Amino acid sequence: MFDVGFLEVLVIGVVALIVIGPEKLPAVARTVGGWVGKVQRFVRGVKSDFANELKSGDLQKIIGDQNDQINELRSLVNNARQELKAGVDDATSTTRTSMADFKKMVEDGDGETQLNDSPPTGTGTSAGDSSSRQTLAEPEDDASDEAPVRSAKAASSDSTQQSD
Repeated sequence: MFDVGFLEVLVIGVVALIVIGPEKLPAVARTVGGWVGKVQRFVRGVKSDFANELKSGDLQKIIGDQNDQINELRSLVNNARQELKAGVDDATSTTRTSMADFKKMVEDGDGETQLNDSPPTGTGTSAGDSSSRQTLAEPEDDASDEAPVRSAKAASSDSTQQSD
């Protein structure tokens, strides 16, 4: 704990002899020695109690449980890291592939044709493309799609009237 060498003890003794005096020095040395002995016994007792607890297994069990939990958390973190890396790698490769395809379309001059074949977004169209104008127009009302909805509403209103 404290690293006190012979020279330091000699300096402390000389200072104590000068300050306390030769008559009281033996009594003070006995008292200080008793205190130092009590502190050393206390520290030794605490160390032995701690060692006994470790040997008894209670703390070993707790430490083992904590190590198991730490290892489980490490494996979860590693799995999550691997899944995230795989997802990022997949997204990166997909993006690179898409960008390469797009660059190839633009370089081939097919970019405009390919882009017009995509579903319309409701924005402007080219004048020569009548099929895209037709898809931008209002969709036709499909009576067959609405018929089940009307019959379901009618059935629910009929059952409500019958229960009254």
